[in-house]
Amino acid sequence: MTDTTDWQTLASALRELHRALMEHAQRDYEREHNVALTPVEQLQMLTTHPSFDWLRGLSELMVDIDLLRDAEPPVLAEISPAVRAAVEHFIAAPNPLESGDAFAQHYWPCLHDDPHVAMAHADVKRTLESWPRPQKTDAASLLHERHRLAEKARHRTRHG
Repeated sequence: MTDTTDWQTLASALRELHRALMEHAQRDYEREHNVALTPVEQLQMLTTHPSFDWLRGLSELMVDIDLLRDAEPPVLAEISPAVRAAVEHFIAAPNPLESGDAFAQHYWPCLHDDPHVAMAHADVKRTLESWPRPQKTDAASLLHERHRLAEKARHRTRHG
């Protein structure tokens, strides 16, 4: 059973992974376009530029987790397997038959090329070890769990 500390630990681990991925993507972009982005430009690029689209799903998942982690313990216990499924969906090795996942296409080269990304990835995996596993782990079930998590977060935002 996860507790609020686990939620904080997971949120922190995901923020570190996201930061490492952002920095890697920024370095690649700056090298390709021979520019140096200011912090304001970095934020603009992250939120609007197509080169950073692949990171937005992870950003949204992090927001959903932040919205839910202050929920009552029964809600946290109910949604914990969906959180684990959603995070694992992002960091799991890609299925060679599913080549259309933009996140995986960017993530795995970053993971293999950048030690900061690799360490952050390992930290997220280590954090997830204490989280309850989802009952079903096929792609359709994981996608369903991600949608369920997003709905819980949206409901919590609307209803307090």
